Amino acid sequence: MTVWHEDPGNAALVHRLRGAIAEGGRLMVFLGAGLSFGAARLQSRASFDYDRYDRWWPHDFPFADLTPDDDGLPLPSWPWLINRMCREIVSQSPQEEHASLRAFFIEEGPLDCAQLFRQTVGEANYREFLVAQFDASRQPFIRTTPSHSALVRLDLPLLFTTNYDELIEAAYLDAGQPLRVSIKEEQFKARRSEKPQPHLVKLHGSIDQPDTVVLTRLDYARARAGRTEMLTSLRNEMAETAFLFVGFSLSDPNFNLIHDDIRLVYGMNLPASYTVQGRRNTIKERYLRSLGVNTVWLDSWNDLPEFLALIRPIEPSTPSG
Repeated sequence: MTVWHEDPGNAALVHRLRGAIAEGGRLMVFLGAGLSFGAARLQSRASFDYDRYDRWWPHDFPFADLTPDDDGLPLPSWPWLINRMCREIVSQSPQEEHASLRAFFIEEGPLDCAQLFRQTVGEANYREFLVAQFDASRQPFIRTTPSHSALVRLDLPLLFTTNYDELIEAAYLDAGQPLRVSIKEEQFKARRSEKPQPHLVKLHGSIDQPDTVVLTRLDYARARAGRTEMLTSLRNEMAETAFLFVGFSLSDPNFNLIHDDIRLVYGMNLPASYTVQGRRNTIKERYLRSLGVNTVWLDSWNDLPEFLALIRPIEPSTPSG
C-alpha cells in the first residue's frame, strides 16, 4: 500500500507548498476546528473523518440516545456541538415541545440551531456553555498537539483562524516564540499598522472573550458589518497569496461569500489554494477541484503533523570550519 506522501499527486503538492514557504513565506494558513479536535482526544484523529460532517443524526434517533458517538469531551465537531445544544434545550423543555425541537434541529442549519439555543437558554447560560466546550485551560489533559507545534515551526507571518480556543497561542508560548493576536476589529487595525510577524487573526473571536465569539446567525451578520477590516484583509490576502486550509471544511458562510466573490472577479488568475484532508473522497475531491482548491489526501488525520513537517523548507546546512 502506498503511503500518502508517496502518492505522486500528494508529493507534487507538498513540493509546491514547500516552495511557496521558501519564497519569502508567501503562504497564508487558514486554521479550522479540525485542528483542535485532536487536542482533547490524543490519538483519536484517525476516527474523525467525513462521517462527522454528515447530517447531525438519523431521523429515527430517540432523544434518549441522541448522539451515541458523542464522547462529551471539549473541542467538539460542529455536529456534536449542535447535538449538545439540542440535548440541553430538550432537558429544559416540556414534553409536548420535544417533537418540534427534534424536527428543528434536524431540518435547520447549524447557525439557526445555535441562534435558537442562545435565545432559549439566555445569555449567562449560553456563555457558560461556550466556555465549557472551548476553554481548553479548564481541562488539564488538553495539550497542544504535534500539529500545533509543527505550525509554529513553519514560521509563517500571518495566520487566520475561525477557532475560538487558545491552543495556537499556547503553542507559540510553549516554543518561546512571539505572537500578536487580533480578536476585535480595533485590535486588528492597531496590529496592522505595526505589521507584526507572526500575526494571528481570530475572525470568529476567542473563548477568553466570549462576547467576541461568532456562532449564531445573528453573530455572523454582525461580524460582516463590524469586522469589515478583518474580512477585507482576508479578501486581499486571498487575491494575492497562496492559501493553505488546515482543519477547515470550506463551509463557513462568511468565508464562502468572500471566496466566491474573489473567484468571480479573478477567475483563473487567483493564486493557488490548498487544503489537507483525511481519507480520500473522490466526490469531495471533484467538488474542491471545482473551487480551484488543490487537495492533499492523508491516510488519516493522524498524519497531519508529518504533512506540516514535510512542507517546511529544508534549511541549508552551515559549512563547518
